[in-house]
Amino acid sequence: MMKLILFAALLGLTAGYCASKANRRVEVIIRPPAKVEVELGDTISIVCAAHGHGTQDPLVYWEKGIGASHKEKGKRLGPTSIGKSVYYVEAAEKDDIDNYRCVIEDCCGVKERIDVEVVVPEATCEDVYGVGHVVFGATWAFRNWTEAVEDCASKGLELAMPKNDAENEELRADLEKSFLTHPNAAKFAHENWCWLGASDEEEEDVWRASLDNSFLEYFNWDKNQPDNKPAVDETFPESQNVAGIHRGTGRWDDSYKHYQRPYACLCAPQDK
Repeated sequence: MMKLILFAALLGLTAGYCASKANRRVEVIIRPPAKVEVELGDTISIVCAAHGHGTQDPLVYWEKGIGASHKEKGKRLGPTSIGKSVYYVEAAEKDDIDNYRCVIEDCCGVKERIDVEVVVPEATCEDVYGVGHVVFGATWAFRNWTEAVEDCASKGLELAMPKNDAENEELRADLEKSFLTHPNAAKFAHENWCWLGASDEEEEDVWRASLDNSFLEYFNWDKNQPDNKPAVDETFPESQNVAGIHRGTGRWDDSYKHYQRPYACLCAPQDK
């Protein structure tokens, strides 16, 4: 009972201290970039710093492994510093390619969380990470369906759209090979769906290819799919009008185009 009374008193003192410091604030003076691209073997050095006005400088530390969606609980890294912390790796290895978070907190709690993605170049259709021969080159980055279509097009490629069972299995196998070898893929361990170049946005249940708007003749829908779930809310008014593939089973699902997912582009013939 005495411990509970002391703990409650400490909380009360802390709350009172925080409330009494109306002019106290924490300022981020060095904000790390949202994305840092490195090659394996490169040095990683990311600075995060903050200053306390009307109070002591805050604690600054890093967390690793916050997931592709930045929603997972990361592992706290040491040491915890005052005012400034540097995440430093002499020579980057595959395990260092991850999503990180700089946490800034003072005695009254966390003041700011700043997320940083550490990535290697995508090298979409190149065998630079041991993936071997692929027909479909995976990109392990979160983009919505429209961005995925545009990114493939910017490389002179097209968003993956298999036309038969053999191509569908090739796509599934290439996604799996890339997932097991590409350094950017590890953070997507809990993300099983990847985009396909298919949409029925023009007319419901009439599926067309994103490349040339031609009608699809081949489908590999999962059980009870497509189900065309309604719009999420007014912010995203469309129903499920685009398609994705499960990288484990190769089955398809219809989805909302604003969702963020990885994807694969059909590689150019010379890359096969």
